[in-house]
Amino acid sequence: MIWVVVIGFVSGIISGMGIGGGTILIPALIFLLQLNQHQAQGVNLIYFIPTAVVALITHTKNKNVLWKTTKSLAVLGLAGAAAGSLLAVSMDADLLRKIFGGFLFFMGLSEVFKKKTKKEGYVSMNKDEFSKLKLKFIQADLNEKIAIYTQTPGLTTPQYKELLHHYPYDQISKLEAALQ
Repeated sequence: MIWVVVIGFVSGIISGMGIGGGTILIPALIFLLQLNQHQAQGVNLIYFIPTAVVALITHTKNKNVLWKTTKSLAVLGLAGAAAGSLLAVSMDADLLRKIFGGFLFFMGLSEVFKKKTKKEGYVSMNKDEFSKLKLKFIQADLNEKIAIYTQTPGLTTPQYKELLHHYPYDQISKLEAALQ
């Protein structure tokens, strides 16, 4: 029972800071309470609702919520959540755990190597750089889905180049403009 108190409090602090309480909660539930990946993610989803509401109130009061951006993301997020949850429950728990671990690893690396500026704290990107970054995320997402469904390593570099031939950066920019 003591672990439940510690896990809940620590991941609540992390959630309140807006840096992902699930990154603490899910591994803690797996390693300390011996839940499987599906159970840990299910607990995280319910746990997230009240902690997110409390954090949202604070961030809204401090004018940190960009409502126009949030509305677009929320609509697309609902569709993604529906697809992702169906995919997750159909996956083996060990594979899901490995995907989650890989996600945490790469997110950790991105935070460690993020460039900082004096004024804002982080370097801003122009639209071309942002479009290229979005394309990389699309590539990674597509590669992950191909790898999962085909049980192969996914796309090779020549296959990515072929994909770029059909979906150039300017189309990503048009998509970005349409979503705003």
